[in-house]
Amino acid sequence: MKNTNIADSVFLVNLKYVRLQNLTKELFFRCLQEHRDLDYFKAQIKKIWGNLDHSYLDKEIDKYTEVIHTRNIHNKEVVRIKQEDDVFELVPESVVIDQENKFVKVKEREYKNALNSSAYKKDEDSYLKNKVQKYTNQTVPYFPKAGGKPKYVELSTYASMIHNTNLTRAGWNTTLKDADEMNQELFYIPYHSFSCPHCVAHQNRILTKRDVMNLIGRVDTQTGDILHPNCKCTLTFYMPDTKFNKPKYSYGELEEQYNIRQKTNSLTLQKEKIKTDIKIQDRLGNQDEVDKLNQQRNKINKTIRELKEELPTTSLKKQLTAINR
Repeated sequence: MKNTNIADSVFLVNLKYVRLQNLTKELFFRCLQEHRDLDYFKAQIKKIWGNLDHSYLDKEIDKYTEVIHTRNIHNKEVVRIKQEDDVFELVPESVVIDQENKFVKVKEREYKNALNSSAYKKDEDSYLKNKVQKYTNQTVPYFPKAGGKPKYVELSTYASMIHNTNLTRAGWNTTLKDADEMNQELFYIPYHSFSCPHCVAHQNRILTKRDVMNLIGRVDTQTGDILHPNCKCTLTFYMPDTKFNKPKYSYGELEEQYNIRQKTNSLTLQKEKIKTDIKIQDRLGNQDEVDKLNQQRNKINKTIRELKEELPTTSLKKQLTAINR
């Protein structure tokens, strides 16, 4: 049986977009250093973002739902229910594509402003050296709570959250449709490693179809509950011979393991950004900044190793290493 953990897929989407953002940052500073005009920058940034293939997102969803379906039916003959019977609508790819286009427009505007900056014209070297640190990819407004103030996140973060949401909801859709075909009435949410505290509270409990639908009905009103944008829980059939995979740790220990996973992922992505900054500062001839950035990268590597050692088992450490690319 294939692994139904979606963490790898979500992280790799995040990493893919981080690397695209980093390519854009390298282009931004190379063009300024070479005194390229705005039209040249627009043509080059289009080469990075203009023809992205998003089909891999659908393929990932298809692979995941097939794993869920295979697990559900246990080699029984079951006819798949039509797609329009889904309980959840998936977020369309156009939502992410719109944000990609916005990101490009923001960077074009920033490049134009940089070209016209009096500081750039007066002291180019100093301006570019400082600009590397101030440059940001936080272009997507994200509303954690309905009616609340937005916080701006990176396109990479946003795209991975959308992918996470679509994978998780597609899996639940598959289980609910399979249940209708098989007259299955009981469900549960299995525990999985690095579950967040919100999810742990709902795991390993026998649920009726009504319980599940009530839980789903609260999704849009409780931002911290199950099926939040970082939720990786699966909905599974509860059978007479089902044995819950109960964690052997306290809630506090589980929360700490979750936090370690989140910190490690964040630090791993930060290393990608530092690697890009090193390339840029080296090209600009700022060896002092290169040295500082190398020190930061070494410190991050040390922190990741220390976080890994805080995990209680070899299995958890291996799972952490698998995502640390």
